[in-house]
Amino acid sequence: MNKITKRILEKIGQPALLEQLSGLSPSDLNSLFLEINKAQTNKLTPADVLKSYRKNRFVVPSALDPVRFYQLEADMTRAARADGIMPVLLSPVAPLGSCSVFGCVDQNNVMAATRGCEVLSDTSNVLAIYLAAKIGSGEIDNSNGVHVCALNRLIRTQAFEGAGRFAHFGVFCIVSSGKDTGSYSCEVDLLTKQLSFYRQFFKTGYDADMTIVLKKRSGYTDTDGFFAKMLQLMQRQLPHVPITTDDSNTDNNYYKGVNFKIYMHTKTGAIEVGDGGFTDWTQK
Repeated sequence: MNKITKRILEKIGQPALLEQLSGLSPSDLNSLFLEINKAQTNKLTPADVLKSYRKNRFVVPSALDPVRFYQLEADMTRAARADGIMPVLLSPVAPLGSCSVFGCVDQNNVMAATRGCEVLSDTSNVLAIYLAAKIGSGEIDNSNGVHVCALNRLIRTQAFEGAGRFAHFGVFCIVSSGKDTGSYSCEVDLLTKQLSFYRQFFKTGYDADMTIVLKKRSGYTDTDGFFAKMLQLMQRQLPHVPITTDDSNTDNNYYKGVNFKIYMHTKTGAIEVGDGGFTDWTQK
């Protein structure tokens, strides 16, 4: 319990309230939250809402050109579909715990909502949940590998500072799933599918080259052997893409085995545009 919560509970004379509320069923807790929200909004005036709009950094519109943003969204999803990557139009909310339970993300960096939901803050987690549900029900067969993608506006609650940093932003994400066939062939096939898509998209759309930095992560029994094998296979599959390595073994509780970073090289310089790697979320 943090100091602020402790102070509030002591102020209202209910030091055990948090434990009592967290023990309620999700439906009962949701009913309580709905009543609290209703009681709060009943006290608000239109002037109060306008004041909140002016002060709340989460509701400020982005400075990006919406026409260019939606054009990029259409271009990327159209190119992905043509490459065998299925676009998914996700909901703006996800099940509560979609990030913190799977990806070791601080729940306080996620905007929680009522009705057992949270505002979408990481597309990859929700696409992984989507695939797990579809594969489990038999609607999707991942025997030969399956790839889905989405481009969504996300909100994260940590305070971002500096030019070009906003509380809400757009992210394009590809999530792939397959079955282990031995010799790490599944991993390299899934990975090179994603990286080949980005390389082609950068070249076709922006006449830009791509480079990759491959970082070592723990999570496989033979960490060094897996990393070396993945590097060798990736260099064979992507002969025209420069790949450098970061051999320092870091356990970040997110990616397993390897973590790649993608750089887009234009006439004005190099820009880090994305990262990715393997996770064990669907195995959980």
